[in-house]
Amino acid sequence: MASEDPIDFAHTAIAQVANIASLLGVESKRPLCGRLGAELFLVANYIDTAGLDQERQLRLRISKLLRDVEAMCNWPKNIPTNDYPLLEAIAKPFPDGASYEKAQKKIRRGLDQLTACPRDAEVAISHIQKFIERNRKSSRRDESGDINSRKRAARPERSDLANAIAHRVLREQMCCTCQGNGVRRQMERGHLVCLLLQPPSQSVASNSLVQFDMLFSSKPFWDQSQLTHWQDIELLVPNGHTHGKKCVQFLGGDDGYRDEQADNLSAKMRQRTEKGQFCRLLDLAKGWRLCLSIEDQELYHFFEPHKQKVDHIPGICLAKILSTYHLTARMRLVLAYIIAYSVWQYYDTDWMRTKWTSETIQFMRESDTSGGRGQGKLFTWKPYVSVHFNDEDPLCYEQYKVPGMVHVYPRIRALGIMLVEIGLGFPLPKREKQGQPLAAEVNAELLTAINYAKDEECWKNFDYPDYMNSICHCLEPGTFDQAACMEGLSASEQRQNLKQRRNMLYEEVVFPLENLLQGTKWIDNYEKIAPLNVLSQDAKIKEATVPENLDKGKAPERRRKRTESEKNASNWLLDLKEFNRELAQVAPAAGLRGVSRRVRIAILDTGYDDNAPFFFSPDVMERLKGWKDWADGSSQPEDCHGHGTHLVSLVLRCAPDADIYVARIAKSPHQLLNSSDQVAEAISWASGEWEADIISMSFGFADEQPCISDAIREALYKRKDSILFFAAASNYGANDREMFPARHESVISIRGTNSNGLFADFNPPKHEDEPVDFGTLGIDVPSAWPNSDGEEYRSGTSVATAIAAGIAGSLLGYISSRPPEKPFYNAKNRAWTRRGMNAIFRAISSNTLQSGYLYLTVRGLIGIPEDARWAKIGGKLSGL
Repeated sequence: MASEDPIDFAHTAIAQVANIASLLGVESKRPLCGRLGAELFLVANYIDTAGLDQERQLRLRISKLLRDVEAMCNWPKNIPTNDYPLLEAIAKPFPDGASYEKAQKKIRRGLDQLTACPRDAEVAISHIQKFIERNRKSSRRDESGDINSRKRAARPERSDLANAIAHRVLREQMCCTCQGNGVRRQMERGHLVCLLLQPPSQSVASNSLVQFDMLFSSKPFWDQSQLTHWQDIELLVPNGHTHGKKCVQFLGGDDGYRDEQADNLSAKMRQRTEKGQFCRLLDLAKGWRLCLSIEDQELYHFFEPHKQKVDHIPGICLAKILSTYHLTARMRLVLAYIIAYSVWQYYDTDWMRTKWTSETIQFMRESDTSGGRGQGKLFTWKPYVSVHFNDEDPLCYEQYKVPGMVHVYPRIRALGIMLVEIGLGFPLPKREKQGQPLAAEVNAELLTAINYAKDEECWKNFDYPDYMNSICHCLEPGTFDQAACMEGLSASEQRQNLKQRRNMLYEEVVFPLENLLQGTKWIDNYEKIAPLNVLSQDAKIKEATVPENLDKGKAPERRRKRTESEKNASNWLLDLKEFNRELAQVAPAAGLRGVSRRVRIAILDTGYDDNAPFFFSPDVMERLKGWKDWADGSSQPEDCHGHGTHLVSLVLRCAPDADIYVARIAKSPHQLLNSSDQVAEAISWASGEWEADIISMSFGFADEQPCISDAIREALYKRKDSILFFAAASNYGANDREMFPARHESVISIRGTNSNGLFADFNPPKHEDEPVDFGTLGIDVPSAWPNSDGEEYRSGTSVATAIAAGIAGSLLGYISSRPPEKPFYNAKNRAWTRRGMNAIFRAISSNTLQSGYLYLTVRGLIGIPEDARWAKIGGKLSGL
């Protein structure tokens, strides 16, 4: 198959066959042939518009679809099992006329013979229709705007020929004739070239020409510290086969059609560049942008005004960027995607002959092209790779096996290590080589990256499942072994396996990052990312200290050091995460399908800011099912304060299998005094429209609000008491009594403790009518906050309320999964009542030094047998 992604290949090939079938149907006046063409067009359109949620299933079926279409084209001849010669011939971006016409004739002949027999034609059409029918349901989901239906970013088709021509011609041309004992030195000893890495939207300049943006050192150098001048260069290379002086010939083009950019290029006053004269050419180009083009293996040049002006100082490598500057989550995600996409784009080309690591990925300081004198700027979305044209290092091979080496794909391994470094925000420490064998050195570097990737503490501020999946696929040695090169394979089989590994690289590594970026809404606006603040040339750069523990270190602190209380609170939430992980395994272990309806939690607060990085994960976005704004009627999520963002993200974290609904009842906590009517309306909406199982209210009023009491009672009446209300007690200590609605007889009041269960002094006195009061973690709790890439630590009963609501949501989901044959099954519905949840909380809570105060924690439910856990919960419900 062609080197491009299988889905792109299938779309192009099937659309071509559809066109041939349709034209043949018109010419032969055969309706069956026209019908076949129409069905093929529908298939091609579906493939082109498939969303992310459909793509995995589509990839599983694409091979069979291609075999069916290839068989139609070859009818009635047999075809190879896994080869598509005719489809490949017509699907190339820019095939030569002879091969295309030959394939087209064969396809016309095959389709003609197929549709000459109505029975065979109907069978073929039926096959195509079945493919479409299986996907119509998911297609309708796409059109409805389902959050998972984001379309894959269009990947431009850059031919292998374009990459090969660019690298070969530059290598031949870059001979240095500068002073140096009169000896001509090859490029690797003189000029340095840096190739700009770009996301797919800018990688191809036009249909017939590929654009490479590069920087060249204008003077030879012996080390980078001697660089004095960078030259901005644009290189245009034919993307397909050349025909005489023409850049490309398109399908069906009788007169060698060229696109607009190719025509504009021809109109320029271009001059041929003589070999050995590149140094002189760079001197002439000072102050201008040097534009190069390649035609008939010859290099031509002309000059244009600068599009970017780069400071004439050495570039800064990725490792130093990560050591010196704080990159926001947005910067890191975009940078990681650009590098991963570029590795896939150039994977089997000469541009990979030099190592792609955090030492060779460079960033250049750019000056103001308008003439300003401000300091140069560094853009994290404009990485360059330093290309050396000397003989490659063996560790740059696509595959390299030496005895004892665990991971035999150096390019993929290096990418995985870079993804770890970018995600963590600092370069991994290097071991002293001390003469150890190459295999041991490489294995140690891999092990360090794996250990860092597994350290959850390092990733608490950059916890994106798709990102971690990409890292795991890169670092896992066996990921690409299903397409491994083995002894005895023919050259054709080796090429096929290499193409398969490249496709796997896209699917398992690049695609998850693309998915994540589409979820963050950053994929189309990466150029808006602000530059890093660049220090002056004479300023000393202070590098961050890298952890000394080489195998399991912690990320260096870039902000204030966390207090002991903050660390303990973070660990408390990790215990809750482990508890939820165990609960998630209960249904699969018992052979159950899980719950038919997920638990629903409604949060009434100041809203939430979906621009906070926490919400960018597609898994999180899928669970945000409802939004209603009673503050100013906004149709989009909004939070002007931050209180709601902190609580919503906390509930999402504490109840990972629950669906979340958010009601914005005030712009800030101070506006709550006048928001009782909005709260009442939100309660009615959450209970009636959203059918919430839990309503969390992290606020309170000094006096009872009759409208809120009425709304609570009405919800309980309509839901037959099967709805839970949680509310924050108070943050004023003994200076005030418990707030309303926490003191309402139908609401579970929550107080705040530290990570050891000690009740804080901001809690109100015990409620005289309640036998026990519940408290849970509410001091120095980390969670998301607007305009912050990391987490903010907050304290109070409002925070504890969100955690208690999350725990209740997890327990309800667990209880829902109990099968009928288990004991206490008939009592499980009682958990949805205040009485039932209070009984469960009493069963799992710990006693404290204060009489009547119970510390709500799940530690007693972690690591115990499933039957014992269910007996502890179900037994309490049964005893009511």
